[in-house]
Amino acid sequence: MTRKKSAVPPAPVPALDAGRFLHDIQAQMARSLLAEPEKFVALADDIVSTANGGEPDEELCNLLTMALDEARMAQEGGQRAGKRCLDALSRHLADMSRKGEITIRGNMAITRCYVRANLAVPDIAPGAQSVRQEASSLAGDEGRGDEGRDPVAVFVDSLGDLVKNVDDDPSMLHHVFAETLPGIPPDARRMVCRITAANPDPRFEPLGCAWLLDSSELVRAGAAEGLGDRIAAGHLSASALGRLAMLRTWIVDEPHRRCVDGLIRQAIRSGVPSEPAEVPRYRITGCVSSPVDGAGAQSLGIGLQRGRSRSIAVVLLNVKDAYAAPCGSVAEQRGILQQMAGPGEDGRVSLDYVRTALRVALADGIRNGVYPAPGLIDVVDVCALSDLRPADDSSPAGLLGQYDAEERLRSLSADARDGLVAASGEWAAIYPVLGSWFEDSDDMFDAIGAGASAAARKKALWTWLETRRAFWSPIVMRTALLLQDRGDPMADSFAVTACEISGDRPLRRIPVMSAIADQTLEARSAAGAPAGDGVPLDFDEALMDFLMNAVAAAPAATRGPSRGRKTRSPAPRKRK
Repeated sequence: MTRKKSAVPPAPVPALDAGRFLHDIQAQMARSLLAEPEKFVALADDIVSTANGGEPDEELCNLLTMALDEARMAQEGGQRAGKRCLDALSRHLADMSRKGEITIRGNMAITRCYVRANLAVPDIAPGAQSVRQEASSLAGDEGRGDEGRDPVAVFVDSLGDLVKNVDDDPSMLHHVFAETLPGIPPDARRMVCRITAANPDPRFEPLGCAWLLDSSELVRAGAAEGLGDRIAAGHLSASALGRLAMLRTWIVDEPHRRCVDGLIRQAIRSGVPSEPAEVPRYRITGCVSSPVDGAGAQSLGIGLQRGRSRSIAVVLLNVKDAYAAPCGSVAEQRGILQQMAGPGEDGRVSLDYVRTALRVALADGIRNGVYPAPGLIDVVDVCALSDLRPADDSSPAGLLGQYDAEERLRSLSADARDGLVAASGEWAAIYPVLGSWFEDSDDMFDAIGAGASAAARKKALWTWLETRRAFWSPIVMRTALLLQDRGDPMADSFAVTACEISGDRPLRRIPVMSAIADQTLEARSAAGAPAGDGVPLDFDEALMDFLMNAVAAAPAATRGPSRGRKTRSPAPRKRK
């Protein structure tokens, strides 16, 4: 009997995205390293030992960057495996640094890995002999040994060569230095920053201002000294003086703020030259925001146009990153903004909302003693947000005052408030981001117990959540401000619920907290499942060789988003 042909044509087999597949394998390998700190350390050891004159293995650097990123995300989520790996690597690098076993090329390579993973670089330095050899090599006098040029001058010259191909894009210039400076020996780093900030080339003026926000005290001090030299030479512009007046309000520690105040007074006394004809400003074509996820992370994007050129300004809150970058076309700009908004999200917000979100983030940073991303000064400049100051009060009560300036919600009856709180049970069906609203720290897992009964675990979880009111209330209140800007009718529900979470209403009577509790218990169950969706963590040597060879031949793929802790840059960077 002859079979009939199906009327439905066979579905085409999708082509394998080799780059994406290999990236996913690398990501799995990176995650597996968190369970084996000794292999984590061994990978870094191979990189920091790169011989002078040589180049580190790029694929090993990519793998370590991904592993560091996974460790950072785990540590930020309260998972001890991340902290364990980062601490083990820091101790190992410090030991190698004391013994003079880190090469200058290895130091710069490991620095790039840390910077690209949005981590502070450990306080390490290459060995003195390696520095002398590298300085001699850069100066072209390898045979002269200790008689070669001063290493600081050599490194300044080498950085000058590095930025020759960078145009007047301040964010790109800052990015080049961010990946290079921590790899320079500490005794030379401060002087390099001073010389660079004092350089009369106008490109280095905004860079010097941005360095005043750097997490490294050496960089901040060098930048302040260089800007002082710049003022003394009459090279500080009026726009830079305006930047200093604004960013002084962002500074965390009082001694550094007094130093910046001294620069401002010095500039005023010396007189600031009048500005040349103003370069045409950027026109803002639109702003987007991602939802606020369960870790408090949020992405802000601003589309920019000047003439026929397009750019984008990006601020990643919680990850503490900010930059402006050019786009090749209108389509590319739109694609990046849509990517930041999230799948299926409109994402559009007003510039006033962006300003509000930044003011809240600055206030949170000052309260927590954390500097904002240095690139924020570039974003503020291109977007003409010259009046950006930290919010006076970033607590949920303070934000409610901004949300409800007319005190409309404060006059609601108890029944009306109860209705708005009850509506939080509907949020999950409307806003997909609520799927990321759960607790997943090791301390929480310890608190609710591993072997206890389901009822005992749930009771312990509610006890734990009582200690987390100050964490969840701001996330809900920030979401209310975002929805208010979009005219979303649910905004009032978020605002009132945020106040009830920070108040004394029992959490069990707040539906969204019940959803968070349920999702937390699900995350607790998933934490005991095999990592990688059943993919074994142990690869045999033949498979490992195959993967490494394939990865070496494949193009790099873009990293997918992670829950709550985004890596740097959804926008493309220029190739250096």
